[in-house]
Amino acid sequence: MTLMSGCFDIEPYSYEEAVQQSFWVDVMVQEYDSILYNGVWDIVPRLEDKSVVHSQWFYKVKQVAYGSVENIKAKFVACGFLCWK
Repeated sequence: MTLMSGCFDIEPYSYEEAVQQSFWVDVMVQEYDSILYNGVWDIVPRLEDKSVVHSQWFYKVKQVAYGSVENIKAKFVACGFLCWK
């Protein structure tokens, strides 16, 4: 992974940026599989009189000394303070 550290210099700002690079797609698939495996959520039909909680992907490159990459992470987070009607 150290040889590829140049690929991870910049964390994507949006989902659209992340899906353009295959290693971020792989990390997002791992996060999604983890969410399904752990039963974190259930997909249900939306009720007309209820708000929808906003969700967002966050991307992080963890580095160790001299800038080598230790780990890359993608987290899917529900933002309860933002709701859509």
